[in-house]
Amino acid sequence: MSTQVIVIGKPEKGKAKTAIEFRSFLNSELKTSDRGTYSPSYYKYIELICKDYALGCDLMFAYNDPNERSFGALYIGHFNDGVVNDSVEE
Repeated sequence: MSTQVIVIGKPEKGKAKTAIEFRSFLNSELKTSDRGTYSPSYYKYIELICKDYALGCDLMFAYNDPNERSFGALYIGHFNDGVVNDSVEE
């Protein structure tokens, strides 16, 4: 499955391709946890919500069904160049 990445705002251009990294899952109490953390390639869609959200990490929303976004997950990590390992161009 190929992951579609959605950037809210203006995307950055002209950089080398570095893959998205999830560091922590943001649970329903808005506390970070390593439980429930999947690889970015697990998801069909990843949206960048905010660059440098906290301590140099970005806030991202990942989900598989655009009609059931309530089953998505918030992640803290590094959006980098917005590519997923399976789709990094060398």
